[in-house]
Amino acid sequence: MLDKLADFSIPAVTHNLLQTLEFLIPVDPVEVFVRIVRTIHAGQNGRYQFESMGSNLLVKLVERYLAEYRVIFRYNPACLQSLIKILKVLDKFVKAGCPSAHRLTYRMEEVFR
Repeated sequence: MLDKLADFSIPAVTHNLLQTLEFLIPVDPVEVFVRIVRTIHAGQNGRYQFESMGSNLLVKLVERYLAEYRVIFRYNPACLQSLIKILKVLDKFVKAGCPSAHRLTYRMEEVFR
């Protein structure tokens, strides 16, 4: 069901699904991260990247992963590729004027240390 919902490009659906996925992170961090990226990617068709609540939630999710699950980016190539996709979306949030996304993009070098 989550995969089917991820394909919708309605901003409200995207946002609610991301909130659900946030709750599920401890269950399977790798699989949830891949689903987060899929959801964000589909949400761009509905212009989710211009929603201020969306930018704040995405920044919160990425910061949580960097703080609690950083190791998955070092040892899982699929997660690292997904993180790179997220960075491209964060760049769109930066261009839309989101200050928290702007701050996070400048801190991304921490992942590769």
